[in-house]
Amino acid sequence: MSPPIRLSSPSALFLSLPLALGLSFGIASPALADAERGPADRGPADRGPADRLEADLRAFFAGEGTLEIGEVSSALLRSRVTAEDLRFESHDGERLSVEHYIVHGDYDRPDEVTLEGIRLEAFLDEPGVMSIEQVVLNDPGRAVPPRDEEALAEQWQGSLALSGLNLELDAGTVATLASLRLDGGLEDGNGGLWVETLALDLAKMIDMAPEEERTRLRMVSNVLTDGSGELQLDAVFRGEWQEGESHAVLLSDSEITLRDALRLVLDVELPLVLPEGAEPAELFDDSDLMEDATLLGGDIRLIIGDEGLFGRLATLGAAMGGVTEAQYLEQARTQAQGFGMMFGPQVQSILMGLVALLEGNASELEIAVGLPAESNLATYAGDPLGLPDKLSFNVQTR
Repeated sequence: MSPPIRLSSPSALFLSLPLALGLSFGIASPALADAERGPADRGPADRGPADRLEADLRAFFAGEGTLEIGEVSSALLRSRVTAEDLRFESHDGERLSVEHYIVHGDYDRPDEVTLEGIRLEAFLDEPGVMSIEQVVLNDPGRAVPPRDEEALAEQWQGSLALSGLNLELDAGTVATLASLRLDGGLEDGNGGLWVETLALDLAKMIDMAPEEERTRLRMVSNVLTDGSGELQLDAVFRGEWQEGESHAVLLSDSEITLRDALRLVLDVELPLVLPEGAEPAELFDDSDLMEDATLLGGDIRLIIGDEGLFGRLATLGAAMGGVTEAQYLEQARTQAQGFGMMFGPQVQSILMGLVALLEGNASELEIAVGLPAESNLATYAGDPLGLPDKLSFNVQTR
């Protein structure tokens, strides 16, 4: 497998922003034509938005390779400055090109930064090509991203939209993404991530894996994709923070769909009190903060919807066990009843619901969990086997 991309290079920082949820890659930086005639040598009073954009882009990519910029222009009536045909090649041979880099609004505090026609080559120590039609960053805080990773996350990854991603390796196209939208700040009480049609060609990806791992990976792929080798995913993750006089409420609803396989829905409503001085926007960035919060009851609802996966799991389980599918299902039912005797009726109802999905007698399993009037995460982490006694469960199959 390819080694991880180093995110310390300016190029990697530059393009890590649209792929912060699961894809990682690297790019590099450039130095342009004649430094003696560059915009950085002009006095501040002589530098308009076009000169400043060129200078800032050169500074961002400085020392990492060679950069060429075709043209930089500004449109005063529409408060827009555009750099065209950026082409960068790093010392390591990575190549990045951007057809249009557009800054909208006040240069010092832009409303939006748009990158169009992004192409990244040779970034996985092999002849790979990643292309992105467009990335739009809303209220990014500055026209050109900071080189510091932490500052990048804070300023440039708060709100962005990406469309038309395509990843090609030697085997051909292995991944495409129709669109991704991120609203990462909870300062306004809302945030979320929306992923539309992430398509993975598992068959091609498995062909590139070490030979000794391919059989196991193909088995997993066949179960997930019904033998097609092509996996498609859609996902929505939304969060909301409601502030009250004595406590706040954290709301979230998420849905993940693996087409022709599985659908997962998770809804959470947690009234809670944060530690003194803590801000709601810090909740998702600091795991310790959630551990220190006091939970005032709450409800969690999980829905598992079968889109074809469970039937294939039953067939695979029977084949691996050397038994008929009916025998496998009978074994699963017996085991579920046995665990129920050990851990109680609430656990048994969940396991029997999963068996119903395997049997095809249900297409959806809903598990609703109620939390006690006052607790914290340590209440549950310290004694996981005691959870059924601390929580209330309502399990339904449909």
